[in-house]
Amino acid sequence: MKKQDNSNKLQFNLISSIVNNLSDDLLKNEYKNLDGKNKYTGHCYVASETYYHLSNEELSVYHIKHEGSTHWFLKNDKSEIIDLTASQFKTNVPYDRAKRGFFLTKKPSKRCQILIDRVLNNYLV
Repeated sequence: MKKQDNSNKLQFNLISSIVNNLSDDLLKNEYKNLDGKNKYTGHCYVASETYYHLSNEELSVYHIKHEGSTHWFLKNDKSEIIDLTASQFKTNVPYDRAKRGFFLTKKPSKRCQILIDRVLNNYLV
């Protein structure tokens, strides 16, 4: 039981660290000047990709068209949804309609590597 508690705590810390290090420089141009955006808007791909590379969980990548754009999230081996940026939306994401996919590269993308470096820097400080 204790191992599971520690695992949940590590997962929460990783998610918090990723979310706390999201910034506009990680956004693609199409999201930088959107009206009504919040801290999470446009960060789903890079946040999911970063969690994927830093987590020790078995994860699958999913995407869905929601509120006019493609949304990315993960599922673990228990089919639990890990969506670090769901708060960007006004409505609930219909996860049951999502399609399984893959990231564009096997190695972390440039934006992902920037976020990984920030997260790891926070853990080392």
